[in-house]
Amino acid sequence: MVQNVIDFSKAVLIILVCFCFIPHRGNAQNVGDTTKTFQIQNPLEQTPQQYKVLGIKVTGLTTTRRSFVISQLGFKKGSTITIPGNDIASAIKRLYRTGLFSDVKILRTRTTPQGIYLEVQVQEQPRLKKYVLKGIKSSQRKKLKRRINLLPGFAVTKSSKTQAISTIKQYFKSQGYWSTHVNVTTGKIDTAMNRETVIFHINPGKKLEVKKITFEGNKHFSNKQLRKALGKIKEDRWWLFFSKHLFKEKDFEKAEQNLRTFYGAHGYLDFRILKDTVKKFTYDQHRLYFFNKKATGLKVKFKISEGHQYYVRNITWNGNQAFTNQQLASVLNFHKGDIFNQKKFNNKFHYSQSGTDINSLYQNAGYLFAQIQPNINIVGKDSVDIHVNIYEDEKAKIKKVSFTGNTKTNDNVVRRSLKTIPGNTYNQSKVIRSVRELSTMGYFRPKTIKPHLNPNRKKKTVNISYSLDESQSTDNFQFSGGYGGGNIGVILSAKVKFNNFSLQRAIHGKGWNPIPSGDGEKLSLGARVSGQGYQNYHAGFQQPWLGGKPNSLGVNFSYDRINFSGYGYGNQKEKLFSSSVSLGRQLKWPDNYFQIQSILSYQLYDVRNASFLAEGTSNILSLKEVLSRNSLNNLISPTRGSKLKLSAQIAPPLPGFSQFYKFKGLYENNAKIAGKLVLTNIVQGGYLGYLGGGQRSDFKRFVLGGTKLQQRQSFVNDNIDLRGYPGGRGQGISPRTASGREVGGRIFTKYSLELRMPAVQNKKLKLIPYVFFAAGNSYRNFQDFQPFNVKRAVGPGVRIYLPILGLIDISYGYRLDGIPSTLRDNIPSNNVRAGKWQFLFNIGAPF
Repeated sequence: MVQNVIDFSKAVLIILVCFCFIPHRGNAQNVGDTTKTFQIQNPLEQTPQQYKVLGIKVTGLTTTRRSFVISQLGFKKGSTITIPGNDIASAIKRLYRTGLFSDVKILRTRTTPQGIYLEVQVQEQPRLKKYVLKGIKSSQRKKLKRRINLLPGFAVTKSSKTQAISTIKQYFKSQGYWSTHVNVTTGKIDTAMNRETVIFHINPGKKLEVKKITFEGNKHFSNKQLRKALGKIKEDRWWLFFSKHLFKEKDFEKAEQNLRTFYGAHGYLDFRILKDTVKKFTYDQHRLYFFNKKATGLKVKFKISEGHQYYVRNITWNGNQAFTNQQLASVLNFHKGDIFNQKKFNNKFHYSQSGTDINSLYQNAGYLFAQIQPNINIVGKDSVDIHVNIYEDEKAKIKKVSFTGNTKTNDNVVRRSLKTIPGNTYNQSKVIRSVRELSTMGYFRPKTIKPHLNPNRKKKTVNISYSLDESQSTDNFQFSGGYGGGNIGVILSAKVKFNNFSLQRAIHGKGWNPIPSGDGEKLSLGARVSGQGYQNYHAGFQQPWLGGKPNSLGVNFSYDRINFSGYGYGNQKEKLFSSSVSLGRQLKWPDNYFQIQSILSYQLYDVRNASFLAEGTSNILSLKEVLSRNSLNNLISPTRGSKLKLSAQIAPPLPGFSQFYKFKGLYENNAKIAGKLVLTNIVQGGYLGYLGGGQRSDFKRFVLGGTKLQQRQSFVNDNIDLRGYPGGRGQGISPRTASGREVGGRIFTKYSLELRMPAVQNKKLKLIPYVFFAAGNSYRNFQDFQPFNVKRAVGPGVRIYLPILGLIDISYGYRLDGIPSTLRDNIPSNNVRAGKWQFLFNIGAPF
């Protein structure tokens, strides 16, 4: 406004000056006449005056509210402003800064002795109708729209466009693109609504690969060693057909940190990166050894200073009372004369999952408030002294333990799984174990389980709170189908499993919404049918905490029936009724990961027209003892931990009952290789023997191969999963009669290696692809036993977990060894040959 007044004053002065020099027509005045004098005051020399604002009118608005404009002025009706002064100019600046207006004027419309009236004239910026991204792929468009902060209805300002352009360029830079260009145009403006469409024309540029990585200043390590240490950025090589080594900013920063870590791990504490450069260059690209063309790549160069290599001289401790110097030194694991390893040193004073660090040693002993201060003193040119000051303080007691987020599961079910108990001394390992127990219950999302500590240093106490997320369903319904072979046909399967059932609430008629739940009990019901050819019905119940103690009770029933009337079988019929009662309890020794379980079971077999089994009915009453240890951190896709299972089963020679004894063992170990890559190895074996010559049972011999669905064709056997090989009658890995009939083995071995990496991990889906090597065999007796004479298979697979369906395991195995053909009327009938692929589909459990 002040500028407008100045411009107006200048114009008046110029007009008046010109007016004075224009000749006037008319009667001449006498020289003696008195000339009238005009005095015009310069506005810049006017004395500032204060005015009371009596009214404010706002014009030009279409979508912006008048109250918003008034709020930005810095004054309102009734305020006092100074003219000339900064009040009007500041108000105009504030309105421009909102980005909503392309033009702003503030005019004085009327002045009275009481004050002034003002008019605010604005021209609004167009509002965004939509924005369009052109020149890129649909997948890139989707990702960018999640990043660009442009919302329909908001003003289209220069700054918002600039920010969007910056976001687009930054995205493509993160994806390895160079020389990204973005042009912005405007579509047709909707004048009635003052809306416009903004169009971003994007040229992503080119993805350039890193072709050369060089180093300057490295004397103790070769370029090859340092390139390997970078990790995140690598040179492209002609033989790497399926990988592109693009340059990405975040990878470059990580690579520099990896280089520092590498030198620090070798004792070079003075290592520095003096300069790093990334340049484009032209090179000859070879194609098919005959054709060359010019291409553009990236050249990365590091100029470094290695410095001196340092060795450990003296290690001293101060303030330690709970642990001796020798105990602390054994955990630190540094000795005089060792090359000082900075990475190892840092790990020894920071929390680790394995608990092999100084902090965990104190935390597990209750010293929550212990302060450990390691110091490194450089001595001379090549030595360091390690001195650790420790202030142990008193042990902390657990005052209160709480949890939140269990909307369906009862509090007592959660509380009984916790290893942190109020009144006990704080122990970090028990907090970790509690998180593990909660995550393996299957009721809560494992990644969201977080322990929160609220320590009170003055009172030497700590409150522990666990946050839980029960958003995923723990119950699942499975409906599936499969092909059981030419004699069974298509099998339909349905199974419902309630993992958090409550029998007490069901009996009392409470909680049927729709299923009584919350007590952590397991109830499963299922059926598999294929007309009259195959039928299976089963029901099971388990109470994991009997009488409020970690003692489990399980009851299971099942009925199987198969009719074989096809070619080569005659009219063969098999029936099985099976029932069992189990009691288990958790052990405290050797550690509390061990469990023992006793299973009393009864089976009634009815076999007609079988090839080698005894005709008629057979009764088996057996007692089985199972000793197991399970420290897996995740039941679906563990990243660490192991599983051990040893069982001994005996069916005594009671009158009217068949007899046998059986031993089985399994060991599984999981370990991270790099990042999320996990290696699992499994060794499994078993032996079936007899107590005497009479009433021997030919049931429950070992047959390898196939899925649960296929194996139900032969429930008289003890079926062992093996990827790459089919299951079912006549298809499994088993000793055979002279005519090629499958009879099952008394000894088996199985070996498995699995390399996997989770691809998707969220509450709706878990997708874990893997590759495997599997091998196993079944032997007639000890004379035939050769533990490394096995049938082998390799291939890929994927493990899928959906809350509503449960676990699905799919594998596609390539057989390295075949199985001898089954003879039916002297005609080879099976087709399990080497060099073939086998697709297997398993539901409910991994292979």
